[in-house]
Amino acid sequence: MKKTGVFDYSKEMKHEEVVFCYDAETNLRAIIAIHSTALGPAIGGMRMWRYKTEEEALEAALRLSVSMTHQSAITESDYGGGKAIIWGDPKRDKSESYFRAFGRFVNSLNGHFITYPDLGTDDEDLIYVKRETDYVLSSPRELGESLNSGQVTAYGVFWGMRACVKEVFGASSFERLKVFIQGVGEVGSYLCDYLIEDGASVVITDINYDTIKKIQDRHQNVEVVRPKEAFEVKCDIFSPNALGGILDKNTIPKLKCKIIAGAASNLLYKDEYTELLDRREILFAPAFVIGGAELIVSSKSYSDLPLKKRFEKAQKIFDIMAGVIARSKRENIPPLYAAQKIANERIKAVGGVRRIF
Repeated sequence: MKKTGVFDYSKEMKHEEVVFCYDAETNLRAIIAIHSTALGPAIGGMRMWRYKTEEEALEAALRLSVSMTHQSAITESDYGGGKAIIWGDPKRDKSESYFRAFGRFVNSLNGHFITYPDLGTDDEDLIYVKRETDYVLSSPRELGESLNSGQVTAYGVFWGMRACVKEVFGASSFERLKVFIQGVGEVGSYLCDYLIEDGASVVITDINYDTIKKIQDRHQNVEVVRPKEAFEVKCDIFSPNALGGILDKNTIPKLKCKIIAGAASNLLYKDEYTELLDRREILFAPAFVIGGAELIVSSKSYSDLPLKKRFEKAQKIFDIMAGVIARSKRENIPPLYAAQKIANERIKAVGGVRRIF
């Protein structure tokens, strides 16, 4: 992406609205990017992170909101795509007033944007946001369920990954396969459980020792490597579940895997780098496809479904990913481009119908 001004960024990526939020009292600095409302109100997590510059925070908001548009479309939800980037330190800057101020900005958008916890935020933060706006997704806890949102998301990743395994290895399980999970937070930890239960050999890494220790307490045979060794691990499947933007012209040549499949959004520093993966015959599963089960957890469309049914819905990620692979092979294009085409076709078709008054 060419580093230009805010308006050039938004025009290039075709955003409907970009809102800059600042509150002097709490020192809240946030960006809400609404990419598309063609299929419904824009949905996107509120991500809180220590970005180095304003430009980096803006680019994250814009790119992640585009991914949410594609994710919403390809999983056949009735949402559009958006993202909230809160530029701050999750360990230092949080307070009731901080998130209530953010909630006021969300409320000012009159339902065009609906949010939920993401990297750096949690259900406790959402409670404060919700005291100022109704435009949030209910958490499983609020719905009276003993469900962690990462459970269903990870289950969808597991099934999307299984579609990739069937394509590359012709296998129906993870038995005798080695999976490297980068980031064992909410999603990565549950993914680790599902994979080990299905027979996989698992290697993990994380910048947080406590999360690693929790995995080791449950699975003593899990191998641990240092974060800086991430691109040197020889494995069958590389599953990034932390921050995006890690795959570029420097890291891709180092990869020693046949499949990349993880929930971390926008893994590719630039979309065109997917062609480098294709040349190396590495199957790349777009995160907006295999991470799509996150919309099932709190979506109003599924709020009345029993937990068992929600997990069954998450299994559908297998069929969606298999469809992406089939389209990729049929048109001789990388899976990322195939997935984007499928999503954009639904946006055009259904978005056109929604214009009828």
